[in-house]
Amino acid sequence: MEENSAPSAHSGGELFSLPAGPATLCFDKNEFMKKTFSVDEFLHENRNAGSLEIIRDDLGLYLKVLRSAMIELINQDYADFVDLSANLIGLDQQIEAIGAPLEKLRDEVGQVKNALEGSMSEIANCLEQKKLLRAYKKSLQSLRRVQGSLEKLEGMLLSERKHSIDAILLERAALESIQLQFNIKFCRNFLDDRQQQLAQDLWAELLARLRSYLLRALDETEPKELERCLRIYCTLDECATAEEVFRKEIVAPFMSRVISEASLQNSPQGLTGIYNQILDFVSIRMKQLCQLTKRNGKVKGYNFIVHSFWAEVERRMETNMSSIFAPGNPDAFYQKYKCTLEFLERIEQIIDDADDVEQFKAHAQYRSFQLRWNLPVYFQIRFQEIGSGLEASCSETTTKQLTQTISASQFNVAQFSAALTAISKCWQEGIFLPQLFHRFLKLTLQILARLSVWCEEVFRPAPKKDAENVPQEEETVRIRFLVALYSDLGNIELKIPSIVNLVAEKSPSGVERTELESVIGESGNVFREKRAQLQRLIVQQLIAVSLPPLRQVSDIPRLYRKTNRDVPNRCCPYVEQMLTPTDTFRRSYDSMIVGDEMRSFLIGVYSHVTVQYYQVIDEVLTSVQKTEESLRRLKNLRDRSTTVAPTASSSNDRTAPSDDDKIRLQLQADVLHFVRYVEEQGNVKRQDVEKLAELVQLVDDAIKGRVAISGQPQ
Repeated sequence: MEENSAPSAHSGGELFSLPAGPATLCFDKNEFMKKTFSVDEFLHENRNAGSLEIIRDDLGLYLKVLRSAMIELINQDYADFVDLSANLIGLDQQIEAIGAPLEKLRDEVGQVKNALEGSMSEIANCLEQKKLLRAYKKSLQSLRRVQGSLEKLEGMLLSERKHSIDAILLERAALESIQLQFNIKFCRNFLDDRQQQLAQDLWAELLARLRSYLLRALDETEPKELERCLRIYCTLDECATAEEVFRKEIVAPFMSRVISEASLQNSPQGLTGIYNQILDFVSIRMKQLCQLTKRNGKVKGYNFIVHSFWAEVERRMETNMSSIFAPGNPDAFYQKYKCTLEFLERIEQIIDDADDVEQFKAHAQYRSFQLRWNLPVYFQIRFQEIGSGLEASCSETTTKQLTQTISASQFNVAQFSAALTAISKCWQEGIFLPQLFHRFLKLTLQILARLSVWCEEVFRPAPKKDAENVPQEEETVRIRFLVALYSDLGNIELKIPSIVNLVAEKSPSGVERTELESVIGESGNVFREKRAQLQRLIVQQLIAVSLPPLRQVSDIPRLYRKTNRDVPNRCCPYVEQMLTPTDTFRRSYDSMIVGDEMRSFLIGVYSHVTVQYYQVIDEVLTSVQKTEESLRRLKNLRDRSTTVAPTASSSNDRTAPSDDDKIRLQLQADVLHFVRYVEEQGNVKRQDVEKLAELVQLVDDAIKGRVAISGQPQ
């Protein structure tokens, strides 16, 4: 208990740990050591430990423990408390004794600091003055040099030999001018108005001398003087000035004579002749300049082709010869644009450097020149020219659509020939421009799409106002047109690879052939789907004209009941009538629909007709069987009511075929004839046609069932 009540150092950084209390306390004593201890929280957390009276009693008990621990702590350290109070006697006097020297030392340090700051400020002022003096001295030296340079240049340029051109003198004057401009930067504030004006006059005079020197050097046969002059310009950093001099003095006069509407009208070769004259100018007047200033030439920093030649040519063409940009006449526009492209390519060949060519194409006037050619308007005119013929063909009346065919070897319907012709025009010389590749590709796809839409329109049958008058003729014309359309859909699908080849030959380098095959191939897929749709439509047309004779099957029982007709030995006429449309179709169009395609048509028609035929036969046989059973029941009733023995005639009647047997035999003959005809049509087999085998089995079972009932062979 004594050990627990003694204070001790806490490992967690606290000064003391609380003494242990009785184990029956309703709270944790360590909660008093929390920095965030709150009476309210303490009571809230311990409200369930006991009543307030219990908490009060426990707190009072623990207070006694704390007091006992405090008294014990004082008793243990009493000697230390007494020594501490004794040692503190006289401490104030000692502190006051050492305070005065420290204050004196602080004052002395402050005085030294102030002295140093004053010295540093004085030194900084001196250094600033020295800097200003140096700058002033440098400005004076520069002013002296400027004065000397002005005197030298005045002597060289404004002497009596004012109009003479001496290369050595110009080189010296250029070097001196560079020195003059360099020194002027440092003494500009010290120059008076006269000196500044003199410097400007000397600079202008030097450029005037160089201008004359350049014009003279351009006429020299040897490039030595020209190279020297260009180097002087480059030394002065006035390359642009040299280019401007050449443009105004040499290029502009020549181009003003060559580039004009009058020259365009009078030129025997038209625009090509003018371009040839312009290129001849480059070959003759700019040959030395191009050789000296190209990338691997002797002089760097110039681009006379772009800044002198092309800038002037482009400006003159836009202002003096603007008629070449008019797209109203597409043929003339095409020729002029193609001629211009060749002209630009020859300029690029003259430049003969990839970087310089890129700089030429990036020039603002080059882009402006390209924009002057209104390619969208040209394409729109071509679009109307190409699309109008196809649109006119697709807009023909229904009668013309149903009757108009052409004798061309490729297509039977005029619209397909018009579409292929329109596609060919898109890519032929004289119309197609590489810069409009994507537009012409889109137009090609639009032509194919328009043809597909037209096919969808003509798939819908025309209103049959006169169907009662000439139904067969109209159906024949309709089927003939649909077959021709079916054949042409196959032909246009086969033409897709040729169209891809045509487009690929004209495509730019960045377009892959696989992309073209994918894009144009989608149109081929559309035509394939239209062809399958058209096949179903033709089959429906044939079915529609083949089914009406089936109504005659229901009349067969009336042909044999109570008529005493002979046993049938041939098929009824309705079978031939039912087979005639398909047979006529096969014989008429076997040259347009061949092989498996014709077989597919026949199977489609026969399958549907056979299904309907099966239903009709089944209904008739069922009706015959019911009638026969009714008659048998009536006969049995009569036999029971009479006891007369059967006569010989009645016995003979049993052996002879009944009317119902004749009906079954007639149906069997009709079905067998139908089946034989179907199986004779090329590669059509019985199992290929839906319900055909079941139809044969149906009539066979009817005959066998009758034999089984009568017990006599047929």
